[in-house]
Amino acid sequence: MPLTALLLTAGLVAAGLVMDDFDADRPRRTHLAYVMDAATRTAHWVSADADPAQWTKRYVSGHDTSALPPGYARGTLWTGQAPAITAEGPRADVLAYRGDTLKLHVSAGKGTRSVTLRLDQPIAHATASAGRFGSASVPVTGARAGTWPSEIRFRGIPARGVQIAVRIPERDRIRLTLIAETDGLTTVPGFVPRPPDLVAATREDGDLTAVTRSYTLTSNS
Repeated sequence: MPLTALLLTAGLVAAGLVMDDFDADRPRRTHLAYVMDAATRTAHWVSADADPAQWTKRYVSGHDTSALPPGYARGTLWTGQAPAITAEGPRADVLAYRGDTLKLHVSAGKGTRSVTLRLDQPIAHATASAGRFGSASVPVTGARAGTWPSEIRFRGIPARGVQIAVRIPERDRIRLTLIAETDGLTTVPGFVPRPPDLVAATREDGDLTAVTRSYTLTSNS
C-alpha cells in the first residue's frame, strides 16, 4: 500500500506539471488591492503574488513599498502607482490616552465593509462598544509577522462608529493606521476587470479598495 500511494502521488504531480495552462474552466488565482492615503491622496496598487499574472502586471511593476501608508505593508509585495479616488477615509478621535490604556472613537466612512486598525506596539487587551449593537472584550496574544505587531479588524461597523479601548505597554508615543476597506476595485479610474482565466486570491485584503489615515499619538494628550 505505501508503494502504491507513492506511485499515485508521483502520477498526480506529473499530471499537474503537464496541465499548467489556465482558462475559464481552470482559472488562476491572483491578488490585487488598491490603497490610498487619505491625508496625502497618494495611491498604489498592491499585489502579494509571487509571480503576478500578465493582467496583474498592468498595475504592479516592482517591490518598492516605501510610499505605502505606515504599517500597511505585510510581507513581500508588488506595487505600482495608482490614481487617487474621491473618498474621505476613516477617522479616529482620541477619547483618552493615559497609562497603558488608549480609548478611541473610530468612524469608517460611507460604504465601508470593514475597518482594520494597526498599531506599532503590541496590545494585551481590546474592547469595542457600538452602542445598541453591544460590546465585546477580548485578550490579545501573539503578533502579526512582517508588519506592525498589532491588528484589530471590524466588520459591519455602524455609521456612528465604534468606541475602542486597547491596553498597551506604557509608551510616550505610538503610531496608529486605520484602513477602511470597501469591496471591489471598479471605482478606481482606469481599472480593467480580470479576464475569465483569473479569479480573486483568498487573502482577506484582496479585491478591496482601502483608504487609510495615520496618526501619531502621545500619552496624556
